[in-house]
Amino acid sequence: MKIHPVFIMTAPVVVLVASVQFAASNPPVRPTEQPVQQSTSAPAADPDAGRKLFLRNCAHCHGADAHGDDGPDLHDIGWTDNQIANRIRKGKVGQMTSFAGKLKPEEINALVAYVQSLK
Repeated sequence: MKIHPVFIMTAPVVVLVASVQFAASNPPVRPTEQPVQQSTSAPAADPDAGRKLFLRNCAHCHGADAHGDDGPDLHDIGWTDNQIANRIRKGKVGQMTSFAGKLKPEEINALVAYVQSLK
């Protein structure tokens, strides 16, 4: 049995077109985004406690009103809680000291709540 050369040339094209049509008619199913839920196991951090910590630990660089001095203005910084907490914990080389060894996690959370409350 001899296979015709036209069949050899068109068969891959037919398979390709059929595959594209199948893929277009069956788009991949993407999971819907679920809203991130806050953990209810820990009490919410207190911005007032955070303000007291801020005045003792941060105001000398960021100013008592957090509008900046040597450090930047912290009003409406647009960072997530995690980004703020990481910066407090780790600092920034040459610009901000690390507070990981000085502040407890709940104190850092209070500072985050205070910074997020600044408008």
